[in-house]
Amino acid sequence: MVREPELQKSLADRLIASLQKDEFVLYAQSILPLATQGGERPFQEIFVRFKEEDAKLLPPGTFFPVLEEAKLLPYLDRWVANRLARWVRSAVGIKPDWAIPRNNVNLSEATLSDPGYGQYVCRYVDDSYLSDGALGFEIALDSAVAHEASVRKLMAEVRQYGCSLTLSGFDGSKASFSGLKDLAPDYIKISIDNVAASALPEISQKCQEVGIKTIAEHVESGQTLQHLRDSRIDYAQGFDISPVMPL
Repeated sequence: MVREPELQKSLADRLIASLQKDEFVLYAQSILPLATQGGERPFQEIFVRFKEEDAKLLPPGTFFPVLEEAKLLPYLDRWVANRLARWVRSAVGIKPDWAIPRNNVNLSEATLSDPGYGQYVCRYVDDSYLSDGALGFEIALDSAVAHEASVRKLMAEVRQYGCSLTLSGFDGSKASFSGLKDLAPDYIKISIDNVAASALPEISQKCQEVGIKTIAEHVESGQTLQHLRDSRIDYAQGFDISPVMPL
């Protein structure tokens, strides 16, 4: 009988080989602007999946804890930047006047401790069409606060190319607002599952006062969408708006 540690090592080895063989795939979900803003570029969040998940050989999300345990998430985050740059270059090559979307990629906490990640990304941004706002980074607020110096260093390196910062997991509490002061994000992401609807107008107003855009996620109904508009939330994301689709 195969023991659990042996199964984990087997899967880790398979994932390492898959990173080398380009056997992951990118998906995207649209982020909808809630106010009429003519000429605004499309906005989307980028997700990564393992091909064996798509083939129903593994349950969704299986590979993340394995990569985390093996300390390989920084390599996956580098792969995502590489693959996204290749996708944009290919699309522009086919259609030169294509409106390149703004792309938010998620960074693991482990990548925040990777001192070379910023310079790695800068090489791809400089050599593709990911500058001028086409690339942004989404980081969990608690992770960003815990690694504030690393986040500030990363953004100092990539902001010259127009890269943005989104902090997710914002709940509108005093502690979450205090975490924004030194990190200076471009966007904060609010899960409407965790924030009272009555708190949204105040959150929106406070963020507008300091120049931060708001994104509500997990939006699943038209009624919720209307409340977000009434609360002057800037963007919404969820399955009521757009499914997660292959890039």
